[in-house]
Amino acid sequence: MAGFCDKCGAELKDGIRFCDKCGANVKVAGFASANFRGAMMICPHCGQQTPVGRDLCENCGSSLEDNTVAVIAGYIVTFIVPLLGFIPAIYLLTRKSDKSKTQGVFLIGIIMLMILLNLILQNLITYVITFIVMLVGAVLWLNDFTLF
Repeated sequence: MAGFCDKCGAELKDGIRFCDKCGANVKVAGFASANFRGAMMICPHCGQQTPVGRDLCENCGSSLEDNTVAVIAGYIVTFIVPLLGFIPAIYLLTRKSDKSKTQGVFLIGIIMLMILLNLILQNLITYVITFIVMLVGAVLWLNDFTLF
């Protein structure tokens, strides 16, 4: 019994190394389909079961990506060295999940706020205000708030 290509969804024949339709490497791209046929994961948004290897939930269309680590790292890096916060912010902006994109925009806003406050105030109040803004962002993250 063959699996399906994770890149294009074409049915894979047994024993092949590359997808006939798109040329994707079956050993890398088809790992989930070829080795875990029938495996399902639960959508964190609607609770529907979706086959492993899919990017979007088949029921609600939400992204199945989990970028929690990138969001947390983004807040920590931004608070310590604001300019380095652009790295996780840009990473989050490039994700498929609307929730991740929102956090990327929020991180860029925090970075700009910190830079502006540092230029104006140049003291500890900058970090207090930024910490409060970051707490608001964390609460929005936990409550699934999205702007897009």
